[in-house]
Amino acid sequence: MTNRKQGSLMKGMAAILIVGGIAVAYFSVSQSQADRVAPEAPVAARSVDNMVAPDFALPDLENKTVKLSDFEGQVRIIDFWATWCPPCRKEIPHFQALHEQYGEDGLTIIGVSLDQNGAEAVIPFGEKMKMTYTSVIGNPDVAQAYGGIQYIPTTFIVDKSGHIYRKYVGYTDMATLENDVKTLMAQ
Repeated sequence: MTNRKQGSLMKGMAAILIVGGIAVAYFSVSQSQADRVAPEAPVAARSVDNMVAPDFALPDLENKTVKLSDFEGQVRIIDFWATWCPPCRKEIPHFQALHEQYGEDGLTIIGVSLDQNGAEAVIPFGEKMKMTYTSVIGNPDVAQAYGGIQYIPTTFIVDKSGHIYRKYVGYTDMATLENDVKTLMAQ
């Protein structure tokens, strides 16, 4: 191979490495909100099964403190979500229907909003969506207590004794949620 061809080949390889390095750096930069949305299909995570759900004390939309322990003895669904998240918005009618159907029988649903604007964003959104289940404003501490919420929606199903029964990352359909609720309510 001639020196001229070797030089061209080396320049081409260097250009590829530079472009590749730029691409890696670009995709490694901090995640945008859209990147925090979970994949469309739910992922049931078994690693938290039987773990006691961490208690929390968070402000609701009227700035009153809500504790998970306020609902001891009930089946609880804890949903980490945000108003800007499409799969989160898609799940809200499921949670509302479950709240209406099983709320008086011992089911509590707690939506933990991770919106940066807190109640300012959630109140008008909740009114528009006719959300009547409990909504609280989350923070990094509660997200970390639940294993570091990396994607939303992330939903925890908690049994009557306070143990995590299931964790779902991503959109979860109504049938799956209702099946878990029925199973735990029967225990």
